[in-house]
Amino acid sequence: MAEKEDGGILGQIRRFSRRLSGNILSADPKDVRAYLNRNDNRKPIYSYDNEDHLRIGGLQLKDLADEFGTPLFVYDINRIYDNVDLFTGSLRKKHFNLCYSIKANSNLAILNILSKLDLVFQASSGGEIVRCLAAGIEPTKIFFSGCGKSNEEIEIAVQNGIYCINVDSWEELDRIETIASKHDKIQSVSIQINPELNFEALPHHHHHHHHGTSGINFSTKTGLPISDALEAYSRVKASSSLRIKGISCYASYNNGSLESYLEIRDKLLQLADDLRQESKICVEHIDFGAEFSSALLPFGSEISEISNLIEKVAAPILERGLKLILEPGRNFLSDIGVLMTKIEYIKTPGKDLPHSGTTSPRSGSFIAGSHLKAHFPRKTFAIVDAGFNDFMLNPIEQHPHCIIPIQQHQSHQIQQPQQPQIHSPSATTNAAHPTTFIPEFRYEIVGPICEAFDIHFKDLILPHKLKVGDLLIISDVGSYGMSLSNNFMSRNKAAEVLIADRTPILIRERQKYEEHYSKERIVPEAKIISTRILEETESQEDLHIED
Repeated sequence: MAEKEDGGILGQIRRFSRRLSGNILSADPKDVRAYLNRNDNRKPIYSYDNEDHLRIGGLQLKDLADEFGTPLFVYDINRIYDNVDLFTGSLRKKHFNLCYSIKANSNLAILNILSKLDLVFQASSGGEIVRCLAAGIEPTKIFFSGCGKSNEEIEIAVQNGIYCINVDSWEELDRIETIASKHDKIQSVSIQINPELNFEALPHHHHHHHHGTSGINFSTKTGLPISDALEAYSRVKASSSLRIKGISCYASYNNGSLESYLEIRDKLLQLADDLRQESKICVEHIDFGAEFSSALLPFGSEISEISNLIEKVAAPILERGLKLILEPGRNFLSDIGVLMTKIEYIKTPGKDLPHSGTTSPRSGSFIAGSHLKAHFPRKTFAIVDAGFNDFMLNPIEQHPHCIIPIQQHQSHQIQQPQQPQIHSPSATTNAAHPTTFIPEFRYEIVGPICEAFDIHFKDLILPHKLKVGDLLIISDVGSYGMSLSNNFMSRNKAAEVLIADRTPILIRERQKYEEHYSKERIVPEAKIISTRILEETESQEDLHIED
């Protein structure tokens, strides 16, 4: 849904800030507070309290930092409940299952909570199946999808009796049948279909193109061509070790347009009709795979937008009496959490620089000030303790994250600008609504890793100075935050805290250095010496042969 453009100073600042970073920003601390506490259905989980401290779930974030340290992932259980209701509230649950992709956030506590909310789960590896079982999820709620399934992973799925394996290839179908037969099991399967869309003939979605972690096209490694579907289902029907469950499609085939998504749906429905009419094969569900809302809706869409979109996609499926399995994508849990980080150092190299008018794909800002000068103030580096090993998504793709100080400063208010003014071509010059502002302190928020791309945000502009020890949050890291984190440079993985009923619950301890190498082994010295002697002997023998 397009956002209505504001008039006056705030509208000008928001328009300028979009050009700068793509994020919604504010000019004045009072307006920041208004944004964080806005009354729409998608307000963030964090807000400033009367003491100007950022809170989540009624708790001040500075207290969490004191108790658990930083970097720290903080999640709000109430937003999990809200988001489940957001996607399921308008649909008949009897014929609809919301499917959670475990790779987005695989913490056992998150999985356990979702399992109690009548969700099903998409696992993409044997490890994710085992993780689901450890979280108390019933095997009958687990789908196993993805390509390249190993024998070990298929064994785990079959022996635990998971609900359905989405078959990716003819060879995989052979493996599943062989393993199921060996264990005297009947394994339910769906065929993963490549719908073979012609993207050149389809309009692109006006919001954005989807090029996420699963961005793929007509030539894809995932699924069987739809032209092979009838033969594949006939093969399953003839097997004594397999049972047909549904039709699966990795819906990120679509190019970010509703038209392509609906074409995928219609192709799968036609396949279901053909199977019933030509082969007497009745499927139970249609599984739309990955990234439903992320591909079709802008981040932070309203409830009505999501509800209307689901209804539009689901209607003809439900009318046929089929069950719809829908995986909502990264937007489903992105806004349940933030990453809190602490400033370790402040550095100010170089001179004041003119603004180039260009932005980095990893740029993000939180604007405050009064009117625009011809030059930005000198850029200062704020080095924080969270690196790209803690939060990988920003360098990977464009995604609307904000960075926000956990303490609000109100010492700088909007000031009426003096001449000369710099005007926007689209703005009025009404003196009551000045169209320009002065940024005061310009920062680049960078991590501690010695790589040039360890940058969280460029051009963060504030009405006050940051200092060593200040705390910041990076918003919307509930999806692909911790799950993409790593131990690059032997850095510890962060802790995770869930806030429930105004109580912080540690759901993942901070990693310890000793855990990094606990599975590694040093080669015994005797083995090294014997290997060196053998190499020297062989070298002498080679020289003797040459002589």
